[in-house]
Amino acid sequence: MKPRRFRLCAVGALLGMTFVLAATLSADDGPNHQIFQARATIQLGTSGGNIKDRSKAFCCSGTLGALVTRAGVKHILSNNHVLARTNKGSVGDDIIQPGLIDQNPVCSQDVNDAVADLSEWEPILFTKGTTNIVDAAIAQVRDGMVDPEGSILDIGKISADLATAAINMPVKKSGRTTGLTLGVVAAVNVTIDVKYGSVCGGGRGTARFRDQIRITPGSFSAGGDSGSLVVEDVVEDLNPRTMPVGLLFAGGSNDTFANPIQSVLDAFEPDVTMVASTTGGTAFWKWLGRFLPATQTAHAANPAHRPIDPASQAAATQAKERHEQAVMRIEGVVGLGVGASDVAPDEAVVEVYVKRATPAVRAAIPAELDNVQVKVVETGEITARTDACHLDR
Repeated sequence: MKPRRFRLCAVGALLGMTFVLAATLSADDGPNHQIFQARATIQLGTSGGNIKDRSKAFCCSGTLGALVTRAGVKHILSNNHVLARTNKGSVGDDIIQPGLIDQNPVCSQDVNDAVADLSEWEPILFTKGTTNIVDAAIAQVRDGMVDPEGSILDIGKISADLATAAINMPVKKSGRTTGLTLGVVAAVNVTIDVKYGSVCGGGRGTARFRDQIRITPGSFSAGGDSGSLVVEDVVEDLNPRTMPVGLLFAGGSNDTFANPIQSVLDAFEPDVTMVASTTGGTAFWKWLGRFLPATQTAHAANPAHRPIDPASQAAATQAKERHEQAVMRIEGVVGLGVGASDVAPDEAVVEVYVKRATPAVRAAIPAELDNVQVKVVETGEITARTDACHLDR
């Protein structure tokens, strides 16, 4: 058995996270997600990726997100750009744990660390005028490598039911770089332009995605968290609900973006389903529940899941769809979505995402679309959320 090891080499790695549930607690901020795990009991939410994901100067890794099954065979679920090198992978490629950036020495390609074989991926389209829904891939688990129940570090077993993202929904994820983090769904029906391939991966360019989920705060994820499973974060009567919501794949300076989980599963044929528990949760959460009131609707760090007025959301969605192409042509705009008003929290607005909210950019964006308020959100450039190490490190 290999020794436990930890090598931090991250572009924009973000550590020092804390999370709150009724009181401030200390959360794993990443290190336990980056080390070698004992085979047969590997949990997900851990460092991993394609053994070939390196260039002359860099190597890259992301997160092995969750366990799925197809025709009774277990597979690891993550992103195309994590497992399949952004369209350039080959069926049968070694998927390793930990990933190249956490190897010792860094970027070493140790075939003994292979835990799965690349099976299938949804191609990412870069041609102008094309759109994408998911950045997803699966890899068939090698016998005796991964926890067969699909436990995720700091989350445990996930619930069997899937959840549809809703504005203000509290969520959490477990990923390679920032570990366990809590957030809230800030917008749905999101269209964004995502940059790929700055240093690693096969495909390069900007790909447009539709029907995505925007999550805040900015500390929810960082480079290396790509592939993490986003789950609902609700505790009811001491029972944690951990229904899958999305698959994390991209981020900006203050935001994280995820594919809806149902769209991810629908991308694979024959059918792929989550390996899940009928109850979800971990012994930790059950232990913690003894110290909480009988019913908690969400973690204290985020607002309760306050619903948006359905008629208002429908109007904002219609306005967003009608004007999307025109707004996306404005220089500096990288996306649109439907979120909550800062003035009337139960009302929906059209969000416009920009690299920099300069006066010139703000002036070019209308204040309203079809009588629906427009909110400008500075996201910075939105990029695929892998992490890279230089070969000399």
